[in-house]
Amino acid sequence: MRFLESCWTAITYTLGFGSISPWNGPGSQHPISLEPVLAGHGAPHVVDDTPRFRPPNGPEHSRFICEYPQMKGWRDCSTSRDRGCWLRGPGDKKFDINTNYENNTPIGVLRKYTLDVDDMELHPDGFKNLGGKVFNKTFPGPWIQACWGDDIEITVRNHLKYNGTTIHWHGIRLLNNMESDGVNGVTQCPIAPGDEYTYKFKAQQYGTSWYHSHYSLQYGDGMKGPLTIYGPSSDEYDLAIDPILMSDWSHRSAFEDFQKELDPSHGRPLMISVLLNDQGRYNCSEIEKQQGNCTETPPTYYNTTVQAGKKYLLRIINTSVDNTFIFTIDNHNLTVISADFVPIKPYVTNAVLVGIGQRYHVILEAKPTITTSKKNFWIRTVVPQGCSGFPQGSPPEEKNGILNYEGSDIKPPETAKGKFDETCSDEPYDKLIPIVPWQIGDPVNEQQSSTFQVGLTQVDPTTGKYPGQHNYSRWDIGGEPMFLNFSNPTINNLHQGTVWPAQVGVIQSTNTPAVTAESWIYLVVTATGFPFSSAPKNFIPAAHPIHLHGHDFAILQQSEKPFWAPLIHLHGHDFAILQQSEKPFWAPLVKIKKDNPPRRDVALLPANGYLLLAFKADNPGAWLMHCHIAWHASSGLALQILERERAIDISPAHMKETTRVCDNWNAWVGDRRNHWNSTGEFQDDSGI
Repeated sequence: MRFLESCWTAITYTLGFGSISPWNGPGSQHPISLEPVLAGHGAPHVVDDTPRFRPPNGPEHSRFICEYPQMKGWRDCSTSRDRGCWLRGPGDKKFDINTNYENNTPIGVLRKYTLDVDDMELHPDGFKNLGGKVFNKTFPGPWIQACWGDDIEITVRNHLKYNGTTIHWHGIRLLNNMESDGVNGVTQCPIAPGDEYTYKFKAQQYGTSWYHSHYSLQYGDGMKGPLTIYGPSSDEYDLAIDPILMSDWSHRSAFEDFQKELDPSHGRPLMISVLLNDQGRYNCSEIEKQQGNCTETPPTYYNTTVQAGKKYLLRIINTSVDNTFIFTIDNHNLTVISADFVPIKPYVTNAVLVGIGQRYHVILEAKPTITTSKKNFWIRTVVPQGCSGFPQGSPPEEKNGILNYEGSDIKPPETAKGKFDETCSDEPYDKLIPIVPWQIGDPVNEQQSSTFQVGLTQVDPTTGKYPGQHNYSRWDIGGEPMFLNFSNPTINNLHQGTVWPAQVGVIQSTNTPAVTAESWIYLVVTATGFPFSSAPKNFIPAAHPIHLHGHDFAILQQSEKPFWAPLIHLHGHDFAILQQSEKPFWAPLVKIKKDNPPRRDVALLPANGYLLLAFKADNPGAWLMHCHIAWHASSGLALQILERERAIDISPAHMKETTRVCDNWNAWVGDRRNHWNSTGEFQDDSGI
């Protein structure tokens, strides 16, 4: 049997994608079709005395195999009693939960995948949406899987009628590899309809994430899917459940709804339904029938079945456009073991708040015995207070899934909601303790050039920087709202002494000779401005999920109070000098946590407060930092951190491919017959 499994993995996985859903029954997601598995780095596939095993956190009935053909003498070592071990080698060598994965990874295999992008009608909650855009004719997109240390190549082929596309691998470190980050206008031109592009990266981290389009608002129309890199865990479990994607949903294309974001007279765009994976329920009786667009029989609830007494690994992902969710299961506790791609020390709770783009691994311990009639329990997705993108006073249905115990019929539960904090705040700061510690050094940059205020800026249409004839307000985080040129990405302008236009949002505080790979960069992001700010912005208290590409960041402070900025001069008084230093000044340094603070790649900026973040400047590139509320990012709430430009080294072969993609894009977009509106503006958002 082991030999037959080897043949299966080495040849291909063949799966059909004939329907709208990628599920083989509720809760059983198909993995993406896999091309032949190849040994990494050109080495021969050595079958004997090398690790080859089904990942313990893989799908129960999958034939997916982790392979390490270059690691002779090593063995897999994960057991139900020790999920912290991954590979054990000769002597005392091992890869486990304590391995510094940023510096050390196993040597896996090369895995090749293909994603086809198409327009497609969707109706996941029972209401027809004609603006759907999907991967491989499925929604959500197929599950991409790899093992810790694998090399991954994913070819994206664009079959859309009116849009280019680029695909971002959310949270992936992409060390010295900005060209695979998938951000049009920054790391590449869009992939034109009829063209293709191959992304290549190494699985340095392990855990769960997602991939999604970074072209304007496409992911809100369906272009998103789960991504798992199998590896160790910080607590024990018996079985794993396929990724759970929580999302909000609209009945119109996000491109259509975005006009409401720009024009406040129309009111902000509001979401309509909540989906767990591809399943939601919309009550057609709430609206007048619209030409048969809504079905009388809503789709079934998402459900998953467990065995009494077993422990299950859950992978929870928020892939929303505009909503944070609290994930909870009635009458059950959850043990949280990772935040984004960072394994943490386990803690127990009954509810987990998940911001847009955030992911959590949690362990569900099924009850040892079920003796009552209650063998089904509600899985709830609660919209927290202050984070809602739904109509005011009309919250969405929060009972969106069913946890079923084996041996009983699946039916709507009669269970009651538990008690937990429903405010819009990240998981408790002191609970997110990374297993692999970081010690944060002093900052090399200055506070004045590294403090960013989130707000609304009214743009002047006469400058020609932004499309349209109206002085709409756009969200921004830098000096001006971001607006990228699809045809002239940052990657094409490196090493040329470029003077960057303000609207492309390039921040160069990490691009000086003083910054090295060992330097620490501090960033303040504030939601309410700070005293004496001259920024012409309208500050609206709102929580924003802030995401940084190319790095995890340490959260030195996460405060709900306004940011305190330094007083330069005080009139009418003498003052005591509390501190006088030749080092760059950072106002809140007195209270920061530098000894292994929480870290991740998305953190929630409190509505009236600020974030103080830190990362090491060890990944040269142009890295996007943005709010992950899609409306805000497309409005302009983003900037580019140009990190150590002198050290960015992109091969001539890749630059040739970048030029080819740009040439094809420019030829396509230059023909107005390809535009949805051949007489109007082609681009009205930031581009991301």
